[in-house]
Amino acid sequence: MNQESLTRVYEEMEPGYYDRVFHRGRGVQWFWQRHRLRLARESLPAEPKRIIDLGCGPGTFLGNFVNGRSYALGVDFAEPQIEYARSHYGRPGLDFRKADVIGFEHELPFDSAVSIELIEHLPRDRTRAFLETLRRLLEPGGTLVLVTPNYASAWPITERLVSRFGAVDYVAQHINRFTRDRLIAETVDAGFLVESCRTFFVVAPFLAAASPYVAERLLAVEDALLPGIGSELLLVARRPWGS
Repeated sequence: MNQESLTRVYEEMEPGYYDRVFHRGRGVQWFWQRHRLRLARESLPAEPKRIIDLGCGPGTFLGNFVNGRSYALGVDFAEPQIEYARSHYGRPGLDFRKADVIGFEHELPFDSAVSIELIEHLPRDRTRAFLETLRRLLEPGGTLVLVTPNYASAWPITERLVSRFGAVDYVAQHINRFTRDRLIAETVDAGFLVESCRTFFVVAPFLAAASPYVAERLLAVEDALLPGIGSELLLVARRPWGS
């Protein structure tokens, strides 16, 4: 799938699909979305002054996890998703723009940047350009949080099953597949200092359909006892001072 095809997929996706999943309050997808975004937020500074989300989709992360004391900007190349984000979450200090996430420029630097479940959709040969864009957008010492599937886990099996029976074909969309070692190496090569790269989600989300309470308790156990084998990667890095 090339960039043109990927853009078409996202423009044709029902606007706000994942935002409605987040607000559903039940089910496996809801649990996955809710805790993925929560963990990303917990990896950022407690009070970011200026935060950017590249690949913001319908604006769920910035709209629900960033308070009004921060300036926040969401960027995505799919106009229907940006329109949804503006209509549901737009407010003073929270802006959304349609733009290419690679090469995006802004007049002022940010102290925090997130990109959640985007990098796996980009062509592999555009990885470096995307990460360098994030580096340029951050001020020295600024924090980057990346979330992407872990292909050194059981995720590829889950991906095939969900793509076959669900509403979204992730096998076709996920064209840039990362392991922990590759994600760290690519981020370091782009000029970042990597502080941590953890995994999360083993089996806990799949219990959420029966009992969200049990799923949340198991998620805590997985984090403590099963490091390194989760289906998702969460990387935290910084732009070096003096760079």
